[in-house]
Amino acid sequence: MTQVYHYAGAFFAYLASRCKVTPNQLTLASGLLVLLAMGLMLGAGLGSWCGAIGVFVLMVVSYALDCADGQLARATGQCSKYGAWLDHVVDAGKIFVVHGSIGWMLLNASSAHGFPSSWCFIGMFLNMAGSALYFFAWNYKVMIAGEGLISRLADESAQSRVRMFQFSQQFTDYGWFPLLFILLFDPQKFALAYFIYGAGTFALFMAYIVISARYMAKLKD
Repeated sequence: MTQVYHYAGAFFAYLASRCKVTPNQLTLASGLLVLLAMGLMLGAGLGSWCGAIGVFVLMVVSYALDCADGQLARATGQCSKYGAWLDHVVDAGKIFVVHGSIGWMLLNASSAHGFPSSWCFIGMFLNMAGSALYFFAWNYKVMIAGEGLISRLADESAQSRVRMFQFSQQFTDYGWFPLLFILLFDPQKFALAYFIYGAGTFALFMAYIVISARYMAKLKD
């Protein structure tokens, strides 16, 4: 999935360079597409094939643009601290906009999907809290300790476990998330898939934070 979006991002980065679009404009366009996708989702509601496909396409293009902004910045020498800050602010905002919108829709459409409100709220909480905690924990870890902290500090006997944990984290790759929106045409399947995805990612994100904490504690001041 990482490779799929890498090439999609490279394609959009190339188009942007030809059209004189800046990396920061790509970042803002990515955020705008998420807002449009959530507006379409709330407007079309559950059970619409056209709404499901439209939201899916908008979310996929949004994530591809999110991958493209960094590629464009590096390829054209336009990297900046402001651009990195803007990218992180927009990414953080997407977490709350997307999961807040899904939670609102599910809570107000319980008759369509059949799940109790408590399940809808828990699903929203798991997805939002897990994504937000992981986002901030990962960024601050890199800021403080640099890239690849766990791989650098893990001893030889732990390397296989580290690789297995890193492999399990592929489940949490955001590139998979837009696929959930295809299920909007079937309210019950969408609600169930959203809950399962949230529970799985929350568990893996919490494990990541706990393991990161152990290795962060090994760092010398």
